[in-house]
Amino acid sequence: MLKCILNEIMAKKKRRILIIRCGLLGDTIDSTAVVKPLVNHYGEELEIDWVTKPNIQKLFEYDERINPLLIRFTKLPLLLNIDKLKIIFKSFLDPYDAVINLEVGNKFISLAKYTKSKIKVGLPHKYIAENIKNEHRVHHQLRILQSSFKDIKIENAYPYLVGSKIDIKKIYKIKREYIVMCPTNSKYHKSNHRGYRAWPLKNWQELIDKILLKTRLDVVVTGHSSEKEFINQLNLTHSRVHNLCGKTSIPNLVEIMKNSVCAIANDSGAVHVAGVSCQKVVALHGPTPFKETGPYGSGSNKIIEANINMKCSPCYNTEAIKKCPSNLCMINLSADMVFNYVMK
Repeated sequence: MLKCILNEIMAKKKRRILIIRCGLLGDTIDSTAVVKPLVNHYGEELEIDWVTKPNIQKLFEYDERINPLLIRFTKLPLLLNIDKLKIIFKSFLDPYDAVINLEVGNKFISLAKYTKSKIKVGLPHKYIAENIKNEHRVHHQLRILQSSFKDIKIENAYPYLVGSKIDIKKIYKIKREYIVMCPTNSKYHKSNHRGYRAWPLKNWQELIDKILLKTRLDVVVTGHSSEKEFINQLNLTHSRVHNLCGKTSIPNLVEIMKNSVCAIANDSGAVHVAGVSCQKVVALHGPTPFKETGPYGSGSNKIIEANINMKCSPCYNTEAIKKCPSNLCMINLSADMVFNYVMK
């Protein structure tokens, strides 16, 4: 009798998994592609604890399935890291059905190793290293899943975000159709930083002026509060330009993107928000590898790479970028070229 009761309780117990992906905004968004296959595998009642950074937790604010677990100091050794120890201790009281480590470095190996669960996926356990540089990171993470769950289906798996469902017209006073621009350069304030991935302000200004002149669309400019100094150098005083830099949360940005005609962004977290939210995205690339880290898309939208395809590109994380005097691949990507991509 007791055995039957215990079996019934276990049958009703919700499945729980731990996903370790404690990267930046774009890294985390791409990793959400694993959620749909896992839900299909474990059932709709699946609960997901997601290891992330404090500045990324807002990403999951409206996602009822995901519970963010914050790691404040990722480089601290395990025995000194209270956040990691809490996760491990709780797992001994209530083990996970699976621990899925999507990190490629060694910062979270100990957390993945000692957290109690039925299945371990990723480092230091089952991991796929081959072709990691020759495919999009979303593909790579889905292959890691497939190697550990024999019957899991990864077809039609895409990154996703849950927005705030706000009324854009009411909150931000935008009444016309609009294009979103994300002139990001988050480390602009650092004097020793070269904005490898940034598109020059001159090009952004030319593009804004061209859209205002040749279309009836409004322009919405977004960015993090730390980018105000960079973005405020643009002339954004026109009545059809809405400067929302520092005025949007990530869930609100999802809604802004979702209701836009198109979004334009260089390689940044913003382009990945656009990639899962906008019907059309123009991604400005030069030094970084679009095929590996560009916006993956939602499965139903259009992603366009704007790139002049120099022979030396992509060169990010190589010796070549250190010798490049002026980021020609971004400077020579003209406003006219980007405008033509927008109007396609």
